[in-house]
Amino acid sequence: MNLEWPKTPRELLEARYKAFVEGNIEYIFNTHHPETRSQVDRNAVENWSKNSRWLGLSIENEDIQNERAALTFTVRYEKDFETVDHRELAEFRKDEGKWFYFDSEFPQPVSLKREGPKVGRNDPCPCGSEKKFKKCCGK
Repeated sequence: MNLEWPKTPRELLEARYKAFVEGNIEYIFNTHHPETRSQVDRNAVENWSKNSRWLGLSIENEDIQNERAALTFTVRYEKDFETVDHRELAEFRKDEGKWFYFDSEFPQPVSLKREGPKVGRNDPCPCGSEKKFKKCCGK
């Protein structure tokens, strides 16, 4: 593990991911913000870390403003023969000049609702061409 404290929220997130991969529970615990550290369930973190096969981290969005930052990321792991895409919107805060993981929420996938009626491949094309949808706009 890096001996130097991460300088950015992204570096901290990457270092925390590495700690999960390596089972370094102490690092995960120590990089939690002092205000929220007491809420960490060490046993749950250790179980998740040590009983998962870690498959990757992707950071999708960063919003850094002074002493606070929000990063949206997805961690892919396998546990109990199931592959999981764990997505978080994580909040990071500075304390005494250092970045810490503060808290997170779990964004729900957005469901799309069809505006118009469903058009099948063999239905007449809604454009009015009198062709089947598959031969017209459905190409």
